[in-house]
Amino acid sequence: MYHEEDRIMPYDGAVEIPKEIQAIRDPIIFNLTKRELLFVSVGILLAASSLWVLFKVVGVRSTGFVIVPVMLGAPFGLFAFIRPMGLNLEDWLTIWMSNNLKSAPVRKLFAQNEYEKALEILESHERKLGKGRRGRSRKRLNQKKSEYQIRM
Repeated sequence: MYHEEDRIMPYDGAVEIPKEIQAIRDPIIFNLTKRELLFVSVGILLAASSLWVLFKVVGVRSTGFVIVPVMLGAPFGLFAFIRPMGLNLEDWLTIWMSNNLKSAPVRKLFAQNEYEKALEILESHERKLGKGRRGRSRKRLNQKKSEYQIRM
């Protein structure tokens, strides 16, 4: 029933990892992983320090400037929690940039073979000859052999 060839499978170096194992998170504190905790803490430290600089050092008294620390800390929150297509945001952005920004632009190919080029030159030359000669009719001009030979 089983052949010996069916049992022997060459090892190609790839190991299939089950989906349920890939989805396991290893939270450290507040149900955040190491990576998420790092990004959140850097974002909070940056927002708090910019808030302190705005209100204590610069002397801003309006609460409308609270948007500045939020805008500085928000990208770190995005990098901590957004996972497009199951990838970390920085990995996804790297792939997106390499595919869309760094790759060569689409180039269109316009090809014309040598026969078509020679035919265009021949036709333009015959048109010039036809306009320059008044005494001959077009029939006689078309019957005359061309001076150029087309090489293939």
